[in-house]
Amino acid sequence: MRVVAFAPAFSAVEEENGGLSVRGFPMTRAFVDIFPVEITVPVIIALWADGGAEYDVTKYIAVKSGEGRRLATMQFSWHWDDNAEVPVKYRAFVQNLPLRIDSEGTLTIGLYDSAEATDSEHVFHLPVLLNPLNNPAQSLN
Repeated sequence: MRVVAFAPAFSAVEEENGGLSVRGFPMTRAFVDIFPVEITVPVIIALWADGGAEYDVTKYIAVKSGEGRRLATMQFSWHWDDNAEVPVKYRAFVQNLPLRIDSEGTLTIGLYDSAEATDSEHVFHLPVLLNPLNNPAQSLN
């Protein structure tokens, strides 16, 4: 199995007839108005595999704080049928990842084969910052 895309987006919806409608992909930073904050980050995962393999797949998305503390782990799985008309199969997902974030920093979002895994080829760094337009301490008045 090969990962074609793995990153958060500003918004994403799985289309009824296949594929995704996505805005702000990849999300290069997130601004929030207060800390602590609970947010939901849409994470896009697109994969392909050769036909005849990878039928029942389980993956994990894990998020670490800038200090390396694990903030969240999400499991997702699917049954992946072959497509008799072509030798490969494709799949794209939106996984809505709920997070509680206590302070500014850069989150590390990774795609893993197990909940305990710590190494991945597929990681994305997402800075989470206080919105300067809503911060009275940074007001121009």
